[in-house]
Amino acid sequence: MDRNLWRKTYSSFVRLKCPRCGRGTLTTKKDSFVHHQPAHASRQLEEDDLVGEMSWGRFSGYLTCNVMLCGELVVVAGDYREYYHVHIDNETGDPVDYSDMNYTPLVMHPAPPMIELPKALQKEARAQMTKAFELFWSDGAACANRLRMVVELLLDQLSIPRKGAKGKAKNARLNLSDRIDRLKVARPGHEKALTALREVGNTGSHEGEVEFEELLDCFELLEDAMIELLEQRRAKLDAKADAIIQKRQKPLV
Repeated sequence: MDRNLWRKTYSSFVRLKCPRCGRGTLTTKKDSFVHHQPAHASRQLEEDDLVGEMSWGRFSGYLTCNVMLCGELVVVAGDYREYYHVHIDNETGDPVDYSDMNYTPLVMHPAPPMIELPKALQKEARAQMTKAFELFWSDGAACANRLRMVVELLLDQLSIPRKGAKGKAKNARLNLSDRIDRLKVARPGHEKALTALREVGNTGSHEGEVEFEELLDCFELLEDAMIELLEQRRAKLDAKADAIIQKRQKPLV
């Protein structure tokens, strides 16, 4: 996961991966971005004596995949703020006008994928991840809850049961914490990451708010856990390393 790609605000939209083909990157579709300043914003700027210094309101536009045979269109919308500046040209002494544009996207559809999904990840979990990518822009708490759902589905795929012995009950419903404990026995090493995802998902459900950077942490943790649990990438690389070491350590004849 490239964390630098995912921000609250952008001056321009660059390098986001195409949600359709996964090979291309999204670029701003020429002349597609529209900015509108509502009447109440205009009045507020007048009252604050900021007319000519800044503008703010709503925007919408399109990003397009740079792979010609794909050409997917992603609609993006949200809030904008534009700041106007004057720079004096050192050579001519003439004033030069320029501006800083800041976009805060609240909608991206279809949403660019934020992390790599293992090819082995099952359909239902994949669908929930796609929903989490969309909710990232509009509702961080709901997004965190979707990631928690993906953890449950991941454990299903790994054959961690949803019912089992608990206390005096022989066939009790197991909560996510119970299931993570069972994974710890079957496939140790991922319980901290999944517990963190569970905790943040619970926070999203109960408090209705999740910190931006913490949400990015969750995507990062889930990406690593899914890849290792479903593809065992690290174990495969370790096996290759062992094979090389054994080959090189053979005595020369």
